[in-house]
Amino acid sequence: MAPPTGPRNGANNGRGGGGGKGSGRGGIAKRRAGGGRTDRDGDLDMGAGTTKVTSGKISKRTETSTKSTGASGRPTRPTRKAQNIVEKAITRGSGSLSARALGGMAPPGRGLRSQSQPSVTLKVEGLKSSKAASNEGGGLRELLTFIERKATTVGKVSRQVRVKKSQLKDDFVHITASKEDAEEILKLNGFGWAGTNLTITTTTDSPLDGSTTQMSSTALEVKEQLKGVLSVRYNVEAKLLDLGNLGQDPILSQMGFFAGESSPEKMFRALMAICDGIFKTAQAKRESVVSISLAGNNIDDVLQVMSLTDTFPDVINLDLSKNAIKDIKALQKWRHRLRHMETLLLNDNPIETTNPGYVQEITGWFPKLQNLSNQQVRSPEQVAAEQAATRPSPIPQNGADFRDINRIGEGFITEFIQMYDTNRPTLAAKYYDDQSVFSLAVNTNAPHAPDVQPPTWSAYLKFSRNHSKITHASARYQRLFVGAHLIQEAWKQLPLTRHPDIATQFDKYIIDCHPIHGLADPSGQSPLGVDGMTMTIHGELDDQEPTSKKEAKRSFSRTFILGPGAPGQNPIRVISDMLSMKVYNPLPTAAADAGTQAPTAAITAPVTQIPPASTDAEKEQFIMELCKRTNMVPEYSRFCLETANWNFDQALVIFAEKKAQLPQEAFIAGAA
Repeated sequence: MAPPTGPRNGANNGRGGGGGKGSGRGGIAKRRAGGGRTDRDGDLDMGAGTTKVTSGKISKRTETSTKSTGASGRPTRPTRKAQNIVEKAITRGSGSLSARALGGMAPPGRGLRSQSQPSVTLKVEGLKSSKAASNEGGGLRELLTFIERKATTVGKVSRQVRVKKSQLKDDFVHITASKEDAEEILKLNGFGWAGTNLTITTTTDSPLDGSTTQMSSTALEVKEQLKGVLSVRYNVEAKLLDLGNLGQDPILSQMGFFAGESSPEKMFRALMAICDGIFKTAQAKRESVVSISLAGNNIDDVLQVMSLTDTFPDVINLDLSKNAIKDIKALQKWRHRLRHMETLLLNDNPIETTNPGYVQEITGWFPKLQNLSNQQVRSPEQVAAEQAATRPSPIPQNGADFRDINRIGEGFITEFIQMYDTNRPTLAAKYYDDQSVFSLAVNTNAPHAPDVQPPTWSAYLKFSRNHSKITHASARYQRLFVGAHLIQEAWKQLPLTRHPDIATQFDKYIIDCHPIHGLADPSGQSPLGVDGMTMTIHGELDDQEPTSKKEAKRSFSRTFILGPGAPGQNPIRVISDMLSMKVYNPLPTAAADAGTQAPTAAITAPVTQIPPASTDAEKEQFIMELCKRTNMVPEYSRFCLETANWNFDQALVIFAEKKAQLPQEAFIAGAA
């Protein structure tokens, strides 16, 4: 498959043949008298710049000067010929170009670049299988928005990539764009969007402007001949595509792929193009072609057959034996491709003798490779273990840590969950004030069980403040809701929810609650701040999409910072409320993750982990522990515990409040 050497016959048979000895359309045409003048397309120019032959001499008409500049360098008016070229570039159809390209003929000529070039039609596959297909309008608007935004970003272009026209037909979306924008859009082939991978290819089928693009008879004949070659070489039962020893194929030899200017690389690209037409989707390719043989093709570099990895990226078994691969460098281009390949045969290649240590290096390139040149390099168990090692493991969860004081946290969270499901306006008015803050973040990439179908997020995404997705400061600010009124308005637009009953289904939640200090005092009386608590709840909920009324189960995490309310208002207020939504994933239990017995106490169980001391021995232990934590002398520790009715957690809160007012003698010498 090494590229042929020697002169190319008719190398200038494109549109750019106007400027040399070997111009154009199948022979040498001299630009002299007797034959008429040809334009850049090789067509006869009937403009004002033609020549007149009289008595063997050439005389030019003088209606318009044909010089581009005069003696003084001043530009003159364009000639009629130049006008004809521009007109042809604008009005000429693309049928002949498409036919030559599809038929494997010589590449089209350079032609004249024009701002009015015909648009390129692309075919996009993946909308029907995406999560956006259930959206209003079928998800077409969301797909086009993604293509324009992502193509601009990936291509790092200064302009905005635009889709001119779009049309949904069967399972495909046909779009048109300028040539430059189409090149950027094609870079998105294989990108993930809305739970699926997009397949973007150029197409000449069903153009959106209503015109028809016909292949030439030669191109159709070439296409049918290549289809015939593939049909003979495809084994349906074994799902094997045998492309070995192509140089001995009589049909391909008769077509001239191994002689003259044609190259085997071009022939292989043509075969892959036909395969793309036969197996139209990535799933069809995976299911229909499991094994491919390229044996005996004199391949010395996989770059010559690079199009195979584009057409069949998920092939399982590949035979490259009896070729001319002599070193690792010849395989380097495939290092980050063919991630599902399990068998690779390189037998009877020079690399076996020139680089016998290639096995270990190539094994590291392909994560699922098990058989390399008939040697087992991994077992299926090793493949599974290596893949599991690359996946992130969840943080161990040891159960809830609920340190409540006077049952404040318990009362709040119980009422909050019930009212959020049934009466959000009253909830916001009771616990939120003008300084309260609410934000929502949607994590669409969270791990979940394989059998769980991810729901749509359209009702949440317009409010999402996920900083990994929302990077502009203005957008982040707009999605931060400050004040009870704005929070109420946001809650009205969020889907209705139904949480499990926290009293009877506490196993559906994990709740942490801890006292915190130094919160702003809404009354302004304590410059050092006041005490409050932070509370985090992990759980699940069922919601209903507002427009489609579809129900879905999701996981959520919600973090509250609670503090005392302003004078004359509710004693408890929500300072901060951060809600995070993700795909449903059952909560881990302490028994599963930590190897210990799962907690059985519900939120209605004792609210402090350390019950109040009742005996003299317990009280002495509390005094000693409080001395250690606060550095107070035993006398003041006892006084603090007595004030808190021997509730240890409450004593810590009292100490934090009064610490600044305590005299020096309250502390152990040198500790204050």
